[in-house]
Amino acid sequence: MPERLIARPFFRPPTAELRHLPECPRQLRDGRLGWVAIQHGPESTIGSFNVLDLSTLENRTFPLPGRPGFFVETEEPDVLLIGLERRLVLFDWKSGCVTRTIAAIPDDPQVIINDGIAVPDGVIFGTKHLMFNRPVAALYHYGSELRELIGGQTCSNGKYFHDDLLIDVDTQPKTITEYRYRSDGPLEKLRFVVPPEQLPALPDGLRATADGEYIVVAFYNPAMVADGIVQQIRIADGEVVAEWSVPGSPRVTCPALVEIGGERQWLFTTAVEGMKPESPQAGTFFVADVV
Repeated sequence: MPERLIARPFFRPPTAELRHLPECPRQLRDGRLGWVAIQHGPESTIGSFNVLDLSTLENRTFPLPGRPGFFVETEEPDVLLIGLERRLVLFDWKSGCVTRTIAAIPDDPQVIINDGIAVPDGVIFGTKHLMFNRPVAALYHYGSELRELIGGQTCSNGKYFHDDLLIDVDTQPKTITEYRYRSDGPLEKLRFVVPPEQLPALPDGLRATADGEYIVVAFYNPAMVADGIVQQIRIADGEVVAEWSVPGSPRVTCPALVEIGGERQWLFTTAVEGMKPESPQAGTFFVADVV
């Protein structure tokens, strides 16, 4: 049986716009937490990059000219690479300006960039179908040029890359798939890390544990249930070794392993998106003990 734990409320974004769809929490080099608000409401086509001080809980918001799916830091201290709508851009977060577009995906107004990660030879990122019901999204690699790795996805989401293996979530068909990555060829599908029918809800963002032996997966539950779920899953055999309950917020979007006050903890972002009525802690960030 997995170890059962309960996450604790940590930070509540101050506006409904920022609570709608927080994603991609990632601790920055300076110790603060970067995160994106994908869109500022159900009808909005803009979002923001945010920086949260984990000590004071002061949050700075940088509006963006579109919906961001992910960000990664670059070698330049103040410059981020952001997946924004259908392009990869460089964003100077000290000035709050998009400085350059470096790549663009095919122009389909129903498909935008979703989650992504840095890898040794660039970035790997996915796209999503905005209506969430057609397999027209894809997974891409960008290094010196843009390359499609695999198509036929609906909502390419959380990712983990290690050695030559890539774990990728496609949320709507509820798959967490391990692939073999090649720098000069297509992905080779190896296996489902967990059989889709065994997953408790829609898998969303994921991060690896510090030792790389497990993935921690956030689950987005579209039903109006009381609490959310995050699971720690052993990569080798798909065994769930720990499960955190996220009280009052069933739409958990992404975990991040962070250090707060010298202690390593998990941080979970959650969303309000689509809730009628809103759950009591929807949109709150939670923290939880590391197993």
